[in-house]
Amino acid sequence: MSTNRLNIDSQQQIVESADRAYRGRAEIHNVRESVELLRNAPGHVDEYETAWRLSRALFFLGQESEAEKSGGSASLRRQSARKLHAQGVKAGRRARQLRPAGVEGHFWAGVNLALLAAHEPMRRGAIHVLQAKRALQTATAIDAAYHGAGPLRVLARLQHKLPRWLGGGAARARTNFERAIDIAPANTVTRIYFAELLLEVGETTRARSELENVLSAPFDPEWAFEVERDRQLAKKMLANYPGLEG
Repeated sequence: MSTNRLNIDSQQQIVESADRAYRGRAEIHNVRESVELLRNAPGHVDEYETAWRLSRALFFLGQESEAEKSGGSASLRRQSARKLHAQGVKAGRRARQLRPAGVEGHFWAGVNLALLAAHEPMRRGAIHVLQAKRALQTATAIDAAYHGAGPLRVLARLQHKLPRWLGGGAARARTNFERAIDIAPANTVTRIYFAELLLEVGETTRARSELENVLSAPFDPEWAFEVERDRQLAKKMLANYPGLEG
C-alpha cells in the first residue's frame, strides 16, 4: 500500500473519529475528545476539514459551559465560554481563509462571533455582532441549507435579539426563520427559536403550532442531543406560558 493511500486513510479516520465523537455530544467528554483529535491531527491532514470541525466543537463547549451547574461560579463559567468562543472564532476564520468558497468556515465563525459578543463590553460586542452578521450572510449566500438551514436560523436569532440600529428587528428575524423552516421543516432548533419570537410579539396560536411541531418532529440521530433538549423545552413552554395550554 502506498504512503499516499496511508495518509488518505489516516485523514479519513481522524475526521470520522472526530465526527463520531461530536455526534455523542450528549456526553460533554466526547466533544472534548473531538477537540483533542482535531488539534493533534498530523500535518498531512487537510487543515480545512479539521479547522471548521474544531470551530464547531468549540462552539458547543462554549454554549454548554454556561449551562453547566458544576462549572464554578457564573462569572467563571462566562469566562470559560468567552475563551472557548474566541478560540472557535479563530478556527472558523482559519477555515474561511483556507477555503473562502466553503460554507463551513463562514458559518461556524459567525456562530462563535455571535456568542462571543454576548460576553463582551458593548462596543467590542457590537463589532463582533456585525462581523457575525456578515459571516452568516455569506454562509447563506453559499449554502442556505447547510446544517439544517443553520445560516438562516442563526442570522434570524441574531436579528431577533439585536436592536434595529444594529440590523435587528422582529420582521427581519421572522422572514429568515420562515425561510429556514421552508428549507428544513424538521429542525427543532429553528422552531424553538421562532416560537420564542412569536410569543414575544403575542402570536400564541402560531407559537403553539411551532412547539407542537417540535414534539412531533421525526428523530434524527445527527441531531439527537438537540431534538431531546428541544422537546423538553417545548413541553415546558406549553405547560408554563399563559395562552399556550390549548
